[in-house]
Amino acid sequence: MMEDFIDRLRSAADIVSIISDYVPLKKKGRNFWGCCPFHNEKTPSFSVNPDKGFFYCFGCQAGGNVFNFIMRIENTGFSDAAKILAAKLNIPLPEKEKSEQDRAREKELNKLYQINEMARDFFHSCLVKTSYGKPALAYLASRGINDAVIERFKLGFAPPAWDKLLTSFLARGVDELSLLKAGLIVARSSGDGFYDRFRNRVMFPIADTRSRVVGFGGRVLDNSEPKYLNSPETPVFNKKHVLYGIDLAYKAIRDAGRAIVVEGYMDLISVQTAGFQNAVASLGTAFTPEQARLLLRHAPEIQFAYDSDAAGQNATQRALITAKSLGAAIRIVAIPDGKDPDEYIRKYGADAFRNLVQEAAGFVEYQINRILAATDYTGLEGKLTVISQALPVLASSDNDIEINTYITRLADVLSVDESAIRSEFRKYLRMHKKDKNVKSGNNINIVKISTQPAAATTAAERQIIRLMCEDAAIIPYVMAELRSNDFEAASRREIINSLFNAYNMNKSTAPAVIAATLGEEANQELSQIMLADSRCDNVTRVVDDCLRTIRLARLKYQYEQQRNKVEELERMGDSRCLQELAEMQRIKDEISKLYNA
Repeated sequence: MMEDFIDRLRSAADIVSIISDYVPLKKKGRNFWGCCPFHNEKTPSFSVNPDKGFFYCFGCQAGGNVFNFIMRIENTGFSDAAKILAAKLNIPLPEKEKSEQDRAREKELNKLYQINEMARDFFHSCLVKTSYGKPALAYLASRGINDAVIERFKLGFAPPAWDKLLTSFLARGVDELSLLKAGLIVARSSGDGFYDRFRNRVMFPIADTRSRVVGFGGRVLDNSEPKYLNSPETPVFNKKHVLYGIDLAYKAIRDAGRAIVVEGYMDLISVQTAGFQNAVASLGTAFTPEQARLLLRHAPEIQFAYDSDAAGQNATQRALITAKSLGAAIRIVAIPDGKDPDEYIRKYGADAFRNLVQEAAGFVEYQINRILAATDYTGLEGKLTVISQALPVLASSDNDIEINTYITRLADVLSVDESAIRSEFRKYLRMHKKDKNVKSGNNINIVKISTQPAAATTAAERQIIRLMCEDAAIIPYVMAELRSNDFEAASRREIINSLFNAYNMNKSTAPAVIAATLGEEANQELSQIMLADSRCDNVTRVVDDCLRTIRLARLKYQYEQQRNKVEELERMGDSRCLQELAEMQRIKDEISKLYNA
């Protein structure tokens, strides 16, 4: 029933009409164009194709079908996007949309959100409307936080009494079990009764992108421990999946094209108050892949502005590993004098912090600077240490100008011949080009060194996907000639697998249907493919040409891998060298046949 409902929505939705509710569009040729709502631009690069039902931005590469658009613009999941679309189309929701278990689960979650919102208002009232809050107000004032900031972030105060929140909520009809599930109370060790989790603390409510309160952080007013206390994990709160301030920041992150990540609550409040609305905080814990993905939904770049003490720099290193592994563009804001962003802004002001943000170093620059600062390179051993640690950092860059610049700089700083460093770098690339990951001397994982697919191969892969989407009769012919693994890009492999699977199961291979089975990156790729204005008169010849190009690319890759294996076996004096050499010749012969075909 749900599949029928989704198919009905997909068929009824006019993607141009739906997107026009959010973005002014103008027709140009076969497509409609406008300024992208997902990044800041003045020249329209956002395209919508009404015939194929896809949108794609040639600036930020956002793309997909009408469901993907609503999910992204409304910051919601597929189920809620379907509800929003149904409301726009006046299509009623299925009566038996959810199981009894699903409805019970949704009811429980909504109750927890409601209780958390009540708790936020309770703590806020205690701060601004009762005598309990006077010490906390004085503390906040000493940190430069005024009434407007308190109201914007809905800061609060948990009274010092053991059960003030508990008794108040029981009187309002909230049961103990629900408060326990929300993480607001704790069972006594004796097993008899409960007490408030948060006591005598400044309270920071934590919300998701839909402004639902999911948890809390609390800070003591003195030097007692723990200084900060977060909500425990609950059905609505997992600190790995949320960022403090994201509810206030996500639109600014999208507009700026980047997010600034700080460590703690006070840092976030100071940075946002100083004018950087695109800032969030990682709750004082390690930056997680889930948090990185949350930010990358809104912008491609992440700037880290962690504390400049040793602990903060170690946290920065771990965060860089996480963000870079997910393909984020990275910059690092260096805060001098061992300070955190809050201290720095209070001492030097917002303009000084703005200068630091503008001068933020890229990944390679930051790592090279860090290696040089941590090493005594006056002697030969130190120079060798710097070079050995710098090589994997340089290898992580796909920008030749950047690599050449830093090789020249290292040669100058270390007083080492530049050609010698280049020679070591080439040896490093040969040694590690087969590895998926390599490690630097700083124990930082660097994403594999890889060459981007050749333009011709990329074009061939995209063309053959487009042709299969437009004519399913081509699919069995392609299936007989290629495997999905023959495609270089992971996103296109995912599309091919979905097409092959749908065809084998006698399901629709229409691109709008296939899109529903794809992840975000593959969806963006499919959107770009379907929006390309490409016509061909002789489909059979074009398909054969594409197959030939893809096979050649695959064989060249295999040949290069085999050549590396042969070189390694030769270096080791291994007797298997002749056998592998024969395989290399076989691949070379196949390449020659394709060239001569």
